[in-house]
Amino acid sequence: MSNAKPTDWKTEDIPPQRMTILLDRTYSPEEMARIQTGLVPEQMEDKWFIYWKDGALFFHRSWTGFCIYIARFADEGDGWKMLQADVNRDPEQYTGMSGERDAEMISYLVDVLLLHRNAAFPSNELSSEKSALMNWSQVGRAMLGQHPNGDGTAQQDSPADADKPRR
Repeated sequence: MSNAKPTDWKTEDIPPQRMTILLDRTYSPEEMARIQTGLVPEQMEDKWFIYWKDGALFFHRSWTGFCIYIARFADEGDGWKMLQADVNRDPEQYTGMSGERDAEMISYLVDVLLLHRNAAFPSNELSSEKSALMNWSQVGRAMLGQHPNGDGTAQQDSPADADKPRR
């Protein structure tokens, strides 16, 4: 499978209304190889177009092409560190206003969409029905373990991963 490229989908640049948030999560070289593959949507239920370019992961909503996140990484030799992200703050494109929730969402999207891991949806919603709808709006069929690019199953973390801290 080839890596997603910016020209694989309709995209818009991140607008000038943005903020930068700090991130602190590390990935193994094997995880980064999967992350750098990105994601090209195949159907309406695929909510994101994600690609790697120049040391950053670009997250675009698939229906609108709006760029919501640009997460920047640094190669640390024995792994990669996700350092920071620019977050869209144009209220006509994205209504999120919490840097903390955006950081959680970026990690969630990487886990579920790119690494195909089961992960808890970051929500403070008390209603399980509303939380499920919010989750569907973010990752669509991937919340059911169905992924674009021909990989139809979510993977559980291996026992070796269980002891690694999640950041």
